Amino acid sequence: MPSSEPDRKPCHECSSRLQCLIGRQSDAGRAPWAALVEERRFRKGDVLQRQGDTAQSVAVLKVGTALLQRTGVDGTPRPVAMAGCGQALGTGAVAGTPEDLTWVAVLEGRMCHVPATALLRAGGAGPEFLLSLLREEALARTRLADWSGLLRLRGVPAQLASALLQLAQLQRSTLVRLPTHTVLASLLATTRETVARSLAQLAQQGAVVRHDRWHCAIVRGPLVALLEGAPAHAGEMPRTVASRTAAPAAPSPAAPSPADRSPAAPSAAASRRVPAVRELDLVAAAVRRPVRAAAAPVPQAARA
Repeated sequence: MPSSEPDRKPCHECSSRLQCLIGRQSDAGRAPWAALVEERRFRKGDVLQRQGDTAQSVAVLKVGTALLQRTGVDGTPRPVAMAGCGQALGTGAVAGTPEDLTWVAVLEGRMCHVPATALLRAGGAGPEFLLSLLREEALARTRLADWSGLLRLRGVPAQLASALLQLAQLQRSTLVRLPTHTVLASLLATTRETVARSLAQLAQQGAVVRHDRWHCAIVRGPLVALLEGAPAHAGEMPRTVASRTAAPAAPSPAAPSPADRSPAAPSAAASRRVPAVRELDLVAAAVRRPVRAAAAPVPQAARA
């Protein structure tokens, strides 16, 4: 579970304030409840929010990455998206409604909390805060749509390219901290081995530069080209496209009808085979003659 820590920096000094639901509030609007904001640290594997629960506080991811899951009618939680810096959770606490998604931390990090009851009591749910909350909900739906469109791409390399671009946007850096292959495989509905092969393929194409097992620098141009179905290298045509655009082969001449066919002259190979057969017959005949002569009866005069 997330551990509580005193706030390290006030909102106006935080580097994430422009992406944060709490930090975007004006000083005057945040003044009644600014002292209620506390920072909590979480570890990998912590459940930050559970589907169906009513959150007790509004929170914002400050550092770290989370996997968003949705449990269907069969009771199985399935990954639907990832969340990162500046994204809000527990927003249903303002209206007292249950949460739609489960958030599980895939990387360690920190988040800021504001208790919902204290926020409402202090008059924090004013027009400015509610307007920011509506904008945050609209952005959340846009991000979910982007992640859901990922599975519509053809091939795991293209899907992984889209995931890397979105992770770079969440982490606000071209040097992406990668989650485990298991997490990526569950998000892309594939296997860990396929994810590893696709990452190696992207590295060979110059779309990513691997620094170590957990970090890679993305190259936006080749990744976007994969999303558009173009080759990663400029000027290179995929084999499938090249085969489709190749010049059509010349039509083969039509076979003549049986009535138009003329007797063909024997080929040179056939003419060479005839003497060979005849020679074999002559040799066999010569071999058989002495045998027959030896078997012939001896004349009576020769016996005397």
